[in-house]
Amino acid sequence: MDFRQILIDECAMATEPEAFIPLVAHKPEQIVLLGDHKQIRPIVTCARVKELGMEKSLFERYMDQALMLDTQYRMHESICEFPSNEFYGGKLKTGTKQRTCLLLDKNNRRTAILFGHVEGEEISLAVSTAAGNEHSVANELEAKQAVRVANLLISQSHVKPEDIAILTPYNAQMSKIKEMLAQKKDQAIQDVSVCTIMKSQGSEWRYVIVSTVRSCTLSEIEKESYASKGWLGKKLGFTTDPNQVNVTITRAQDGLCILGNRHLLNYSQLWSRLLSHYREKDCVLDSAEDIKVVKRRRS
Repeated sequence: MDFRQILIDECAMATEPEAFIPLVAHKPEQIVLLGDHKQIRPIVTCARVKELGMEKSLFERYMDQALMLDTQYRMHESICEFPSNEFYGGKLKTGTKQRTCLLLDKNNRRTAILFGHVEGEEISLAVSTAAGNEHSVANELEAKQAVRVANLLISQSHVKPEDIAILTPYNAQMSKIKEMLAQKKDQAIQDVSVCTIMKSQGSEWRYVIVSTVRSCTLSEIEKESYASKGWLGKKLGFTTDPNQVNVTITRAQDGLCILGNRHLLNYSQLWSRLLSHYREKDCVLDSAEDIKVVKRRRS
């Protein structure tokens, strides 16, 4: 490798000190930074370090000099439409050929995007992670629906299990979904990928099912006439983080199915815009139980 030129990939996730390490070590004459400042930022947990601005990556600081690659080759154009308008000023184009859609909207028409409403009960669980034990959030009813949709895609649409992923922001929900998949008699379904949003960045699957997890009763939601920042933080947590939302809704190639409590999510301005977009396309179902897929014959 010619160390006079250094390429740093996905540097939008690296803190400035991390990005500087190869530069100090090799003293290159030219540096190329690749990344997306609209997706997951550096993970900084220390309050003092946050105050010093370390959540902002080196890549993000040079955005005024960046060149945007404006054509994506991953997603169906219907999946791409909302993130393009929301995060990239409507400039993100689709270079893929028209794909086959296997999800069905409320009028039983084929669609690449779908939202299924679930009023599940949110529970707090302790889970083991690489960093140690942590308290996380799970939603059993939503987990069951995520597994049900994956099973529909496999058994009725004959999508390969390895082409399906179930994504969630919470480790406890990931564990709950894996547990449910392990209990299924059909061994094939256990090849469905299950991971957190954080770990999904850079990956892609034909079909992605998203479990947003957070929920509370409608009466509790209606008590809140104004959703303050503190209330949103308590009820929705980092589910509303725009960078994580962007990663979540851009992993799928052919079909994206989101599960969540639309009454609660609607209090987030970002999720409200997403739900409005999906509603305009007849892709918001009043119950996740109504989610259906195209039935295909085995080839």
